Amino acid sequence: MRTFLLLTFLSLLTISWTRLEAQESIIPQDSTDFGDFLVLQDQVPGLSFRWQIKDKSLPESLLLDSLFLFAKTDSGYISQPMEHFAQLHEMSSLFGLDSLNVGLSYRVYSEEVSWQGAREYLANLVRNGDYQPIYEVKDVSEDLVVLAKKTPYSPFLKFKILFISDYKLFIVTAVIIFFFVVSIVMIIFMIILKVKKSKREQHKKEYENLIIDPLTSLLFEKELDEISFMKASDFHAYFPAELLQKVLFKEVLIQKIIGLNKKMKGEFKGKLKTIYQKLNLDKMSIQSLKSGKWYKITQGLVEINEMDLVEALTEVKGHANSDNFHVRSQAVATLLNLSEKVDLNFLKDQTFPLSEWQQMNYLRIIKFVSNVKPLKLEVLFESSNQSIRVFGIKLVRMLGRLDLLVNLANISEEVGLEEQIEILETYETLGAHMEVGFINRCLSSENEELAFAAAKAAFSLGDENSVKLIYSRLAKDQLSFKLKKQLLKTLHALDISKFDQATIGASDPISGQIRAHILDPLLSHV
Repeated sequence: MRTFLLLTFLSLLTISWTRLEAQESIIPQDSTDFGDFLVLQDQVPGLSFRWQIKDKSLPESLLLDSLFLFAKTDSGYISQPMEHFAQLHEMSSLFGLDSLNVGLSYRVYSEEVSWQGAREYLANLVRNGDYQPIYEVKDVSEDLVVLAKKTPYSPFLKFKILFISDYKLFIVTAVIIFFFVVSIVMIIFMIILKVKKSKREQHKKEYENLIIDPLTSLLFEKELDEISFMKASDFHAYFPAELLQKVLFKEVLIQKIIGLNKKMKGEFKGKLKTIYQKLNLDKMSIQSLKSGKWYKITQGLVEINEMDLVEALTEVKGHANSDNFHVRSQAVATLLNLSEKVDLNFLKDQTFPLSEWQQMNYLRIIKFVSNVKPLKLEVLFESSNQSIRVFGIKLVRMLGRLDLLVNLANISEEVGLEEQIEILETYETLGAHMEVGFINRCLSSENEELAFAAAKAAFSLGDENSVKLIYSRLAKDQLSFKLKKQLLKTLHALDISKFDQATIGASDPISGQIRAHILDPLLSHV
């Protein structure tokens, strides 16, 4: 590989040297031809010439010619150094008219040389590549100036404005301007919103002052039957017709009526509901259920719930399984309150898990309506949603529905761990002695949470089998402190002799400590 590269380099060097020699051989060997060759070059770096005249006198025209600037010497006259060899023929013709003894001397920089020295200097320049000789006369038609005259003018820059032509500067400036424009628009938009909000709040205060007195007059001066027989036009004496056409006025009126409805009782609630319907505010509440904004739907559900608008239940059911938490919660609460027969199918079909807050809210409503409406809690056990099934079991315990213990027994072996724990707690609360077999099966469970719940239930519901299971488990298993303490408490409640056998003389010091804790009357509830 190295040999190949060396040969390649030598061949290139040979070719270059051959070209230089070829160029050098073109330089004429004769002084006359060499002069013509210099005329063709016009200028050669570092090479100049001077005219020498050996006559003792010169014509006045030549002596005063600024082109030559002849100076007097001992041998005659000598001109100034000149670099443009293209003028040689023109100058020599001037000398020929006067028949002068004229000679030409060459200079390399400031040193005079013969024409051979000048030729050698030029040859060295060509050989070193410092000068490229001219071999033919330039065609005037190819002159750049001539070509420029023939070519139409076109600017070098495509844009007249330098700022636009620099695209980077233009992009940065455009981005800065864009952000300034956006920020200005945002500020203007915020100002507009603030102005609108302040105007809205101001109008609300004005409407509240216009509503309080007429609404109070209707409630305390009119009877329920009188309000029921009033026409829409009769209310214009209390609420001007032009105000009733404004949405904001109706919204403020709805808020005031609902606020009073929460505080008042008896006949006043009937009056408020009648006014609500006579002024077509109920239609406005029902219409809000079709809104695309969740907070408006929730607000409409609250209004329907507070004003007992039973005719809107069909629309309310459509939101019982909404993907929005607030809409879904309020829709279920409204259905629980207003439905004549609460079958709870709308709750059974929910696909979203129930939160603890929802369970507490629904439990509060169900406790209230269970006294006046029949509740089919058993449908909740059939739900595909685990949280709904757990909530149904809790309702059995909270409402004391002993009639549903059979239903719990039927599903106890099929449900999951969380439901079984709730069933055990329900059995314990309701005193379901007939389900001690299920409790004993759970005592043997490997899951400590289920076994702990079973041990708590066995405390009051256990039998002899429960004692055997607990005693054998205490002897064999490695148990957590929480489960071991509950098993010993249950064993103590069911059979004190077995409790003594399990704790007295036990190798485990924890058992002795738990025994002391259980037997201490001051710690019986700890």
